[in-house]
This record gives sequence, C-alpha cells and structure tokens, in this order.
Amino acid sequence: MQAQEIMTRDPITASGADTMVVALERMQQHRLHMMPVLDEGGVVLGVVTLFSILEHIVPNYITTGDLKSVTYAPDLGLLRRQYGVLIGESVMTVVDDEPLLVKPEESLLSVASALITFEKHEHALVADARKRLLGVISVGDILAYLKRGARCLRPARTPRT
Repeated sequence: MQAQEIMTRDPITASGADTMVVALERMQQHRLHMMPVLDEGGVVLGVVTLFSILEHIVPNYITTGDLKSVTYAPDLGLLRRQYGVLIGESVMTVVDDEPLLVKPEESLLSVASALITFEKHEHALVADARKRLLGVISVGDILAYLKRGARCLRPARTPRT
C-alpha cells in the first residue's frame, strides 16, 4: 500500500499570504489541528498547528522554566493580549517550515515509521519532487485503513460448549 492510495486529497490549506485570523477561522470551521501552508504555486511552505499557535502566545519565560512558579505568572489577560497581537500577523509568523514530507509512492509502513520518529505532528504531507502538496496522511487515516483490513482477518469464533 502506498501513501497516495490512502492520503486525503485536496486538503484544506492556508496561503503564505494569509493572516493568522484567516488561518484560525479556517482551522476552526473545519475542526483542524493542522493545516498545510502553501505558496501561490501549491508548494509547501510549512504547516501551522494549534500547538505552534499556542507556542507563540505563551511567553517564553514560562515555557523555559525561568519562572520558578507559574502560579504567580500573569493571568489570562496576558494570553489574550498575545493572542490579539498574533491574529493580525502573517501565518508565516507561526509556520513550522520543516514539516514531515513523504513521497506519494512511499509505503504505508514507511509513512507510519516516519510519523513515529518525526515526533512533531500526527500528519505527513504527501508531496511531489518539487514539494507541491498532493495530499495529507494522518495517524488516524493509517489506523482507520488498518481497521478496515482487520475486519477481513478476524479469526473465526469457536462455538461455545
């Protein structure tokens, strides 16, 4: 089984020219945790994830451990201000420009292995040699495919005595 056989074709994407408010609205509308970011030619620039957005909202001194106790850290007001600033910026502000790219002819086992070792996302972008997006494969897609195949492989039940 190859990546191109189970990938989601025509995924929801963002443009590198989009603002964060546009990207976030699209992600929320389609209930996405990750969205590929493309240039005008369909070439992958990276991905924007809910995690990468949150990473840009939470101050570094909290995530690096410089603050001894987060209990006394600034409250929700700070996060709202950071969010308010971020949504007006370009999606490129938070893009992860090193997403997991796989080739359409890669085996499902190879893609699964890459997802495990990549550790950043639960998605692989399927791209051609010029990095043009062809589709997306998620961990859930792989498991759903395996589940469909497993129905055929279930052992016969032994009769009760």
